[in-house]
Amino acid sequence: MRSKLFWALTVGLLMVSGPAIGQEAEGLKFQGIDPSQVALLARQGSLNIIKYGKDGKLKEVVAAAVVDAPGDKVWETLADYPSYASFMPQTTAMKVVKNLSENQVLTEQTILVEIWVLKVNITYQHVQTLTPKSRIRFKHSSGDLPGTYGGYDIVDLPGSNQSLIFYTLYSNLNSLPWPIGPIMKAQPDFLASVNVSTASIVVKAVKAEAEKRYQGK
Repeated sequence: MRSKLFWALTVGLLMVSGPAIGQEAEGLKFQGIDPSQVALLARQGSLNIIKYGKDGKLKEVVAAAVVDAPGDKVWETLADYPSYASFMPQTTAMKVVKNLSENQVLTEQTILVEIWVLKVNITYQHVQTLTPKSRIRFKHSSGDLPGTYGGYDIVDLPGSNQSLIFYTLYSNLNSLPWPIGPIMKAQPDFLASVNVSTASIVVKAVKAEAEKRYQGK
């Protein structure tokens, strides 16, 4: 399949060929990309990428933002799971269930999903794989939204106390109960739209929290 790539402000679309959903989040491939150029785009508005697989189905979305704080402060914010309920959108509860290894933890999160006039409380556990200061990947382990995966990438911008944050997400809303799940299956564009909206909101929230923590140093 011919790949199509273009950047856009507010909603960017990246059409690429890729393996089927169910794998670890790919995120943004940084090879050959100048972070400072990406930062110029991200400063102009909401910067998002949508990836589709060979079958035309949503693979994942990536949302990016410039953070007026160094990468280690962004990392500190992301790794502070017990504080998620205080700044992460839709999150009503978050905890670390157990440490699985030196670089893996099992978390449990409860969120309130609101789509139009529909509201659903969902709880799930994710295995979080952490590469200190630069990268996090998560995969569904149990509970609601099976098949969900995502992660974060953090890139420091040279010569500044700023950084770029990229949030990758595939939230399997198709698995939600009636009527939301059937609607998502019947209207694939809705699934992409909700994932883009969610990723953008999360990035904005992490940016705000990291900047607040940095300014309060």
